[in-house]
Amino acid sequence: MAVLITGGAGLTGAGLARALLDRDEKVISFDVSTNEDLAKENGKNVLQIRGDVSNWPEVLNVVKEHKVQTIFHLAAILTVPSEANPWACVKINALGTFHVLEAARLFGVRKVLFASSIGSYGVTADTVVTEETIQRPTNIYGVTKVFGELLGLYYFKRFGIDFRGVRFPQVVGPGVISEGIGQYNPKLIEAAVQGEPFEAWVPEDTIMPMIYIKDAVKSLVMLYDAPEERIQTRIYGVGQITPAPTARELADEVRKRYPDAKITFRPHPDAMVILKNIPRYIKGDRAEEEWGWKPSYSLQEMVNDFIEELKNKRV
Repeated sequence: MAVLITGGAGLTGAGLARALLDRDEKVISFDVSTNEDLAKENGKNVLQIRGDVSNWPEVLNVVKEHKVQTIFHLAAILTVPSEANPWACVKINALGTFHVLEAARLFGVRKVLFASSIGSYGVTADTVVTEETIQRPTNIYGVTKVFGELLGLYYFKRFGIDFRGVRFPQVVGPGVISEGIGQYNPKLIEAAVQGEPFEAWVPEDTIMPMIYIKDAVKSLVMLYDAPEERIQTRIYGVGQITPAPTARELADEVRKRYPDAKITFRPHPDAMVILKNIPRYIKGDRAEEEWGWKPSYSLQEMVNDFIEELKNKRV
């Protein structure tokens, strides 16, 4: 039985592919690009197929031809490119999710796991959000994530597809190339390792809820493994590094390894508009209660492991 990962060439997708390959799963990565490092590490164990989730026939074909039984739907474009091109965001994030769910319905896919985001909450008076917090996104990225969640729940209720989802905070890991408002976190660390100056586009006291890539992957695998009778909430916040560090605290932690790191802060107006609507903490209590989830990495552990992974070029 094959496991399909849409967005499989990205940071989280490639990390998930590695984790599943370690379990001897048959993994298919479906993405507009391929991941050369993943191919070098695993050779023929992972099949990388170039394709676009916004192209319905391509999605149908990959699901049918490879007898896919589980889909991890991670393909999406993030906040910055979504705001630059909201039409592309709707096409990829919203229609792409519909294509994945409809392919699952037509070809008997047993389980679909969806990567949502803390960005789905949008405007809220709560600095701490849970599964009960009302979602009022103000940007198109958040709107499409809420659409994906609700559509998945509809396919669960109407067609019996075992739909499960996680709401990630900012995922931090080495080798990020996508554009997003929270990408100052990994870029700050990478610049220090490479001996380059870095100017963050946020204030020093910015709190961006974050999770290390290895914890993000672990949460997806645990949710995948969880018995269906334990899945009551369906879409879960997965928590984060606690306490949530400020941008300054992250920089200070990096300077413990690289005392001469040239890190400065220059808030950008566009970033401030988005940041003012991002909650500071996303709780993972339901995930812990229903399938035993807990993050493993502290801020210090994340920074140290990030640096070692970057040095070893597992990016």
